[in-house]
Amino acid sequence: MLNEPIIEIATKDPVTITPDTPISKAIGIMEKHHFHNLIVLDEEENIYLVTMHDLLLASSINENVETLMFKPHCVNQNTPVIDAICEIIDSGQRAAPVVDDEGKLVGIVTDYDIMSRVGRSELLKDVKITKVMTRDPITIYEDESIGKARSLMRKHNIGRLIVLDRNGNPVGMVTEDDILRKIYKPKRKMTVGEMAGEKIPRMSQPVSIIMNTPLISAEVDSTIPEVARIMEKYDIRGVPIMKRGMLKGIVTRIDIMKYIRELRKERAVEVEIHGEFDEEMRELAERILMTEVKKIAKYSGKLHWIKIVVKKEHDKGGVSYYHVKVYVKTPRKLYVGEGRPKLSTSKRMEMEGEDIVLVTEKQRWDFIEVLKDALDAVLKRIEMDKERDHPKHVKR
Repeated sequence: MLNEPIIEIATKDPVTITPDTPISKAIGIMEKHHFHNLIVLDEEENIYLVTMHDLLLASSINENVETLMFKPHCVNQNTPVIDAICEIIDSGQRAAPVVDDEGKLVGIVTDYDIMSRVGRSELLKDVKITKVMTRDPITIYEDESIGKARSLMRKHNIGRLIVLDRNGNPVGMVTEDDILRKIYKPKRKMTVGEMAGEKIPRMSQPVSIIMNTPLISAEVDSTIPEVARIMEKYDIRGVPIMKRGMLKGIVTRIDIMKYIRELRKERAVEVEIHGEFDEEMRELAERILMTEVKKIAKYSGKLHWIKIVVKKEHDKGGVSYYHVKVYVKTPRKLYVGEGRPKLSTSKRMEMEGEDIVLVTEKQRWDFIEVLKDALDAVLKRIEMDKERDHPKHVKR
């Protein structure tokens, strides 16, 4: 569930550095651990952050990280995952230090951690990736320069480019990390061109020599969790979206996180559930609530809060059944809907001259069915009020 505390998915006891750490050493730590962010702690244990993107802008790798670090937004360890995602996106970060109630560092949560959780989310399992992908992504041809790739990334504030061959087919991906690791801090010097005897500056080299191949992509009918699992498996931050071999778009971790933030805004209604019900039903209940709350909000215009009261009972045979009451507060009035076990219809039949009455008995509804019935009752009442206040006129 996306309502668990953020500390449950965060990396505890994170690697940290000090402000006087050389940028070259920070890059080495990032490479070793496959990090994109590093926490910086000064002598007073004040928390700072430095990112791979910041290091890419460094004029010299011999500088200290103090020149590039910044004071980040931190997330409290008890913040629900979905709220933490909103905080991270709104802060403009891709990661956030996690702190306790005293503000002490206890972990770090990154977009990688969030994708790991999204990949298992029931809430998003049916959402198609087309809901979040960017259409007409920025691309570069394989024979164009690394310098142009860097310029395009800076111009469009993006961290990756899809690389095309001469025929316009996507064949690879080049990222800001590739430029940082292979150009700014190369394992071998790149002052000599691929053609013997030809001197070529590093940034004039073609992107084909640093791009990642083969291209890891997803089909256009994929769901958000499916693409999130691809990102987690290959530790990538962007996935091209294809349809029968043709490039249709690209989706990044940030795109998915922004979509989750919008979901949070849509369901920014205080919903309380009181009572006893099977815990394994909670996530399904939350999905149903999100759908039904949207319907109710469509007709009522605005919701203040929703309160759900569940009463679980057992018959003499020990079989459980539920009563559910739903209270929905709108600006105009309070609506109450109820879901309860149905009673079978009484029937009378004759047999050999005698009347036999079939005894009514309770139909054992599970919690989800009763919840849906109670919410539906509220929705119908709101629809009736709307029709009464704004009747549809029949055209003649």
